[in-house]
Amino acid sequence: MPKKKVKVKEPQSNIKKLREGQNLTQAQLAVFIGVSENTIQNWEKNIGLANLEKVIRLCTTLNCKVEDLINYVDAEVEVDDQTKQKTFGFLPEDLLNLRKRNP
Repeated sequence: MPKKKVKVKEPQSNIKKLREGQNLTQAQLAVFIGVSENTIQNWEKNIGLANLEKVIRLCTTLNCKVEDLINYVDAEVEVDDQTKQKTFGFLPEDLLNLRKRNP
């Protein structure tokens, strides 16, 4: 089946910008949060997710709200039947429409 492109909002980490705004190195932030420097590097590259306790520590350290950690940017993704199955029968555009109806 041919793939089609749909526009979606993808998360983009703001952690690096917030960390630099507090004049912290990745190593310093890692110590404050209780994770490895590699974990901070991954979060800044949108790799991996922080657990809630770490998110709270991150927000406290960076003096920000949870919603400040993530910025959604426009992106295009290719969708096929396999992708549709991974989203439990919904296309990404269907999920976006649901989100718009239920803020």
